[in-house]
Amino acid sequence: MEKMFELIDLFVMAQAMKLQGALDAFKKEERGASDMVAVMVLIVIIIAVATVFNGRLGEIVGQIFDKLGGFVSGTN
Repeated sequence: MEKMFELIDLFVMAQAMKLQGALDAFKKEERGASDMVAVMVLIVIIIAVATVFNGRLGEIVGQIFDKLGGFVSGTN
């Protein structure tokens, strides 16, 4: 039983060392930060465009659904 606990301890210590190495590498990596900034800028641009064209997009989608409803019911 003690042998099993020793193996578990070794496994946990090895995983902790791997995690520590991964965290250190993540802290030193700067490319991820610039990618994150680019994604945030794209999200802001998409939200701004959606806000500006919100009314017009609503009209277009409404027209499309009206035509689709007419097509399905056979009135058009």
